[in-house]
Amino acid sequence: MGKELTLSKNLRRKKLTKEMFGWSVFSVTSEVSVFFNTNNDNKNSILVSIPKKAVKEAHKRNLLRRKTKEVFRLNAKREKTIDYLVRFNKFAEGFEGSLEDFFKNV
Repeated sequence: MGKELTLSKNLRRKKLTKEMFGWSVFSVTSEVSVFFNTNNDNKNSILVSIPKKAVKEAHKRNLLRRKTKEVFRLNAKREKTIDYLVRFNKFAEGFEGSLEDFFKNV
């Protein structure tokens, strides 16, 4: 079989909790913020939060979510064990480069 091109299920977080918003925060652009915290699970994980109030159309929310997970899959350092919460405040065009730089430097 070929190379795995999807984000594996063990790298995804399922639940959004209030304590996640107390983690360290980095503003990637004015529309995108990344909350991050170290963990003891020996794996990186990501959760993408795009409120319906910020982006009304489902296809745009799905597009942002897919692009964010792909940037994470390609650029996150695997030797560190960090949980990430990526939060969008509104639709962001061209955020991938900034997010890529963030994941390479964390």
